[in-house]
Amino acid sequence: MQELVYVAMAFIERCDNQDSLRTLIEDLSQTLARFGFRYFMMTRLPNLGEDAEPYIIAHTWPPEWLVRYREGRFFWNDPVSLVSLTSPRPFSWSEARKASRRTRIAQQIASEARSIGLVDGVGFPMGDPSSVQAVVSLAADQPVQLDLLEREMLHLVCLHAEMRAAELYDRTRSAIGRISEREREVLRWIANGKSAFDVGTILTISERTVKEHLQKAREKLNASTTTHAVAKAIKSRQIIL
Repeated sequence: MQELVYVAMAFIERCDNQDSLRTLIEDLSQTLARFGFRYFMMTRLPNLGEDAEPYIIAHTWPPEWLVRYREGRFFWNDPVSLVSLTSPRPFSWSEARKASRRTRIAQQIASEARSIGLVDGVGFPMGDPSSVQAVVSLAADQPVQLDLLEREMLHLVCLHAEMRAAELYDRTRSAIGRISEREREVLRWIANGKSAFDVGTILTISERTVKEHLQKAREKLNASTTTHAVAKAIKSRQIIL
């Protein structure tokens, strides 16, 4: 137990000195692994009905789960996400699921998460009792048993990690223009190997309109080519593949 306390405090000491989001994610991942957690999602919380993806600060979610979560629009049906919006207190995934209605879609989300390796987890809302602004959700590939001290140590780790990650993330965003939802959508399809014609067919818009969106995205991202724009959008986490 004392070893985990040391692990947590050592991370907190390093956290404020991290100067890149990538190194912070690596350090946080290694620290969480000592507590038995393999994945994490750190995100600000969207307004009702909004797409949750643009609010993500950092994560190590399996790529296939992120795609499935986005395509299924799971955020607004996932008990873990819904509890994050309303509870200022740390919670386990099992507590979140018990507190929510057992709908078919909620059961589907839990089942698909388990099949990918997101078996159990805990959530740490960030904010005050009247305004939860972000959440750090941790996932393990097996059932998790935490005592009170372990949960408190993890809470401190996530609190410091989220504060520093948000600072680094916002610093990156302020240096790069923000692209629109449609521009993100077009760039995401281009990043997945689709041509402008293909994207137009998928989104039911003209090829010319696709190219106009790409031009605007290049201008906003200060990118010389579409490939460069895709790279900068990924780096600034405006699109996630």
